[in-house]
Amino acid sequence: MAPPAVGTGTLRRLNQLSSDGNPVLSVYLDLTAARCPTPSARDAELEALIADAGRHAEQADMERLREMLHSMVDFAYGARGLAMFSSAGGSASEAVPLPGPVEPMAVVDTAPWLEPLAAMFTSGDWGVAVVGRRAARLLRGGPRTLVEFATFDDEPHRAPAEGGFGRRRARRRHEIERQDGEHAQRLAGRLLRAHRRRAFEHLVVISASELWPAIEAALHGDLRDRLAGLVELDLEHAPAREIVHAVAPVVEQVKRDGTARSRRAPEALPAGGSAVAPRHLAARLLAHLLLNSPR
Repeated sequence: MAPPAVGTGTLRRLNQLSSDGNPVLSVYLDLTAARCPTPSARDAELEALIADAGRHAEQADMERLREMLHSMVDFAYGARGLAMFSSAGGSASEAVPLPGPVEPMAVVDTAPWLEPLAAMFTSGDWGVAVVGRRAARLLRGGPRTLVEFATFDDEPHRAPAEGGFGRRRARRRHEIERQDGEHAQRLAGRLLRAHRRRAFEHLVVISASELWPAIEAALHGDLRDRLAGLVELDLEHAPAREIVHAVAPVVEQVKRDGTARSRRAPEALPAGGSAVAPRHLAARLLAHLLLNSPR
């Protein structure tokens, strides 16, 4: 029998699993003989991953995944990996047999973590983050095809207004800055999780320019080094093809910069590494000015 098929339709379906903002436990198992040759080995692998999830995972989700693993009958029909998702507080619950091996991992977040699935059928290692004031969409792929692997909505918690108008306005501004910072930190953590599993070659952030300082400050150094462009557009609800179109100028700039560097003599390059794209330098300068401008 042919191995199970996994495609963009699978990702769309899983992205629509409802957690109602509750934690979702996502677990990936490698079912190859080298990793899990027997049912007892699969059980042990699942228990080790669940233990890594620690206190962030709900006990009900752990039990549900154990039941899923024991009820799966696809292991004999070409499955070489398994992805399982559960949210006891919402309606998210599904198991997906995979045609290829996958790196074992367990993730607890507010939405299913689908990046390992997206990486199975995407070429290229560009990463794209489309960021709104609360929401974020993460995509991976090549310059012509990007696949969305995560959608998050970080609902802000508003503090009650107190004091006079000026005081309320200052308090509200401080609250927005705090929420932007927290949103950026969560975004950066998710990008780093994807990057550490399979490194991004380049990263593009699409958002309002007022969010750039918080986002760039939150990025891990490895990701900041791969930041190829900051694009000021509102594409929070745009289809993937519009995002590809928005990223295209950044891709072309990176190509031009790479061609220019390859034509230089080795001594013309800065010591210790490659030249930084002018677009990136301009974006960082603008972010710095925004961050340090008088309020």
